[in-house]
Amino acid sequence: MVNFKGRVISLLLFIIAVLLLYSALYPGPEVPKQEQTGKTIQLILRTSKGDYWKNVTMGAQAAVKEFGITLHVSAGADEGDIKGQLQSAMQSLETRPDAIVLGANDDAAFQPFLEEAAKRNIPVIAMDSLLTSGKTASYVGMDNYLAGKEALREIARQLGGNGDIAILTYSKGGINGIQRERGIRDAVNEYEGLHLVGSQLCSEAYQECEQTVSSILDKQKVDGILTLNTETSIGAAHELKRRQAGNKIKLVGFDSSPELLELLQENQLQTLIVQNPFSMGYLSVKHALAAANGQAVPEKVEMSMELITEENMFWLKNQKLLFPVVQ
Repeated sequence: MVNFKGRVISLLLFIIAVLLLYSALYPGPEVPKQEQTGKTIQLILRTSKGDYWKNVTMGAQAAVKEFGITLHVSAGADEGDIKGQLQSAMQSLETRPDAIVLGANDDAAFQPFLEEAAKRNIPVIAMDSLLTSGKTASYVGMDNYLAGKEALREIARQLGGNGDIAILTYSKGGINGIQRERGIRDAVNEYEGLHLVGSQLCSEAYQECEQTVSSILDKQKVDGILTLNTETSIGAAHELKRRQAGNKIKLVGFDSSPELLELLQENQLQTLIVQNPFSMGYLSVKHALAAANGQAVPEKVEMSMELITEENMFWLKNQKLLFPVVQ
């Protein structure tokens, strides 16, 4: 049964690839574009690597087509390259964009940038990570503190309210990782029978996360694991699979990828907490354009989170979330 479901996922991915190729070769009738607004938006990503940021960019490009703007995209070498990202952000000010969309990985480090952008009257939309060190026109993203709480409550449900839980964090987690872990630690106080047995750090390489989980399980009894991003989720799930413990030790993770969805089907993890990066990219650019035009924008656009399980991953609304390319 597991192999069949795995083949279903592989088939879905193949169909998506075929649809992309077909749309590229046979685009169909031209959809009239809106007249060019003459506005330029700078999009600054933490990294261009990974499905998550690719989907953010796809959403931003959808806004470009709809609103007729010019979009420039820059990204750090990796998620932890705060210095490089800040340098790119400061340089973008010299090109005088009409607005900037920023997915930062650190709050305090970007204070000088936010202050300089304010001096130049360039509105900044904080995307994916909430910034408090300076003025932003809006924040578009998930409430990561509440998402951490939701992760703890979900694993509590899986464990019946009793058990020892380990947290697997990532070295380049930045603002979001800190907020998610804080939410977890606050929410555990709601359950007398749950105990956090430690928080372990691993790098962005999921192979190192496998070793970290192995070390945790060798040293102590663990009933559940909470992982805070794609790589930590993959690493933990692989180690549980290697130990044939995927159904015995519950795993709740963040984000999604084709590999994670296959592991979910194999019951190596029970739940993924997922948001919609495509919509996030689209809405961030949309509100950046509004701010550039002097229009009022909401202070916060909170993206919803979905708990994806083996039972609901094939629901139509979740398919659109997990595979935004087919939207």
